Amino acid sequence: MLNLYTCKDEQNCPDVLHEYEAQLQTESIPLIIDNGSYHCRVGWATKLHPYLNFKNVIAKNRGNRKEKDWDIQVANEIADLETVRWLLRTPYDFNVVVNYSVQETLLDYAFKHLGISTDGCINHPLVLTEAIANPSYCRKQMSELLFECYCIPKLAYGIDCLFSNGYNMPEFDLPEVGLIVSSGFQSTHVLPVFGKKADIKNCCRINLGGYNCSAYMQRLLQFKHPQLVSELTLSRMDEVVHGLCHVAPNYQEEITKCFDIGFKDKHATTLQFSSSTTPSNIKTGNILGGPLKLEKKLKQAEHKLYELECVIELEQESTEAAEKVAADAGCSSIKELKEKTELIRDNIQAIRRDLDEQYRLDKVATGTVKCGIEKCQAPEIIFQPSLVGYNQSGLSECIEMLLENYSKEVQELMAKNIFITGGNTKIDGFRERVVKDMIQIRPYQSEIIVRQAANPSLDAWRGAAKWALSQHCNWMERKDFEECGWEYLKEHNFSNMHVATKSTT
Repeated sequence: MLNLYTCKDEQNCPDVLHEYEAQLQTESIPLIIDNGSYHCRVGWATKLHPYLNFKNVIAKNRGNRKEKDWDIQVANEIADLETVRWLLRTPYDFNVVVNYSVQETLLDYAFKHLGISTDGCINHPLVLTEAIANPSYCRKQMSELLFECYCIPKLAYGIDCLFSNGYNMPEFDLPEVGLIVSSGFQSTHVLPVFGKKADIKNCCRINLGGYNCSAYMQRLLQFKHPQLVSELTLSRMDEVVHGLCHVAPNYQEEITKCFDIGFKDKHATTLQFSSSTTPSNIKTGNILGGPLKLEKKLKQAEHKLYELECVIELEQESTEAAEKVAADAGCSSIKELKEKTELIRDNIQAIRRDLDEQYRLDKVATGTVKCGIEKCQAPEIIFQPSLVGYNQSGLSECIEMLLENYSKEVQELMAKNIFITGGNTKIDGFRERVVKDMIQIRPYQSEIIVRQAANPSLDAWRGAAKWALSQHCNWMERKDFEECGWEYLKEHNFSNMHVATKSTT
C-alpha cells in the first residue's frame, strides 16, 4: 500500500480589521502579545483566543530606485513566503529582538488590525513575552519603543514557557520545584523552577529549534533528490516536519530497521506537491519572470490607464485643461493620448494572458519525493546536535547536567514535575522520548512524571492573559523607568531576573 502525503501549500490569508468595541475603549483591558520568533499572537486579556496570529516577518522590496518606490508587506499580507524569501526581514537574531524598526512595523500592523483608533497612544496596559535571560539592553530598547512611540500606560514582561506552565496548573501558579523543557523555533531551553521562581542561573540552552529541524529535513531531501531542489522549500519542509516526522524512542534501533528493504518500503512516505517551476518541455512564449513580477507590472499598467482615462473624462468639461494635462503626460494632442490609452489596454490584456498562462504552467508539473528514514532524522538533532555539526550537548544531556546542580531531594522533586511546551514539542513522540531518556538518567525505579502543555503553541498567550487579570500582576509604569532607568525590570514569578548593567565610568 502506497503511503501518500500531499503538501497543502497553504497560503496566508490577510488578517481582518477588528472592531474597537466601546467596552474596550472605556475600560483599561490589558493587551497580550506573545512575541515569538516564529509566530506573534495578539489579543485582549478578556478573550479566550488571540485576535491575531501571524508570522513575525515583513518583506521589504524596493521596486523602482528612481521613483523610490518601496513595497512593504507585513505578516499575513505575504501570501506565499517562498516567492519573497530573500526579502524577508525579522526583528529577531535567534530568539532575541534586535531589529526594532521591523518590530515597530509589526506592532503598527497588530494595533491597526485590532482596530485601536486612539490618536497618538495605546491606552491599554501591555503584557509582552520575551526570551529567557533576555539581555538588559534589548529590554531597554523595547521599553523605550513602547513608552515613547506608543505611550502605553503600563508594561509587564514575562517568559512564555512560565506562562504556559502556570496555565496548565490546577491553580494558576508555578510549582514549588519543577523543570520546564521549552523547544521553540530558534532554540531549546531547559529551565529549572525553584521556590516558585525560574532559576535563570542554572538554565541550559541549545541553539537548535524548529527552524533547524526544517532546514535539516530540506538538506537531507535535496541531497537525495537533486533534480527537485527548487521544490523542497522551507515552508513545505516545515509542514512535513510537523505533519509526518516523529521523535524515535531509540534512534539507533530506528536507523538499523531502515536498512531492511521490506521495512523501509513499508514505512516510507511519498510526498507529492505541485511544482513551482516551469517544465523544460513546455514553451512559455513571452512570459517574463514569475507571477509576482507580472502582478506588479499589471498593477502599474492599470494605474497608468486610470490616469489617462481621467484626462479623457476631463475633455468633456474643458478641452483646454485636458490638452494641458495631456501635454504633461508627454502627448502632443488628445488624439495621441487616446491612442496611447488603447495601447495600454492591449498591454494589460497581454499581461493578464501571460499571468493566466504562468498560473496554468505552475499547476502542470508535479513532483514526488520518497521520505523514509528522514522522518526521524530531522527532529533527532534536538537530542543529538552533532548530527548537524553543533558542538553542544543534546536535550537529555542538558537535563542530566542541570539536575546535578541540586541536592538529591530536589532532583527527585524535579523529576516528578517535568513540563514540556513550545511549538517544536508538538512533533509526535517528543514527550515519550523525554520520558525514556529520564528513566535512563535517574536511579532505578525513580518516579518520573512528564506533563505536556494542552496546546504548546497557544498556552503561553492564554497564561499571560490569565496572569494580567489576576491579583499577582505586577505592572511597571513610565515613572518607574524615569526613576530607575530604561533597563529596569519589576520582577515577578513569571519574569526574568533584573540584572543591572555595570557602569563603564
